[in-house]
Amino acid sequence: MELMPSQPWHDIRGMGNRFRHAYDRVDLDTVWDVVRNDLPALKADAERALALLRTKQG
Repeated sequence: MELMPSQPWHDIRGMGNRFRHAYDRVDLDTVWDVVRNDLPALKADAERALALLRTKQG
């Protein structure tokens, strides 16, 4: 969370909980919307965070 503060961590955890515990109430349109609109930014942030961690190790 520290490396990616702009991400909506509460929502990300909530979606994970829904997938694990309430999968019968998952709205596929919502999942698809997240994949199309939110996942690219999460991926980019994660790649930046990993690159930053790698430079700190080396």
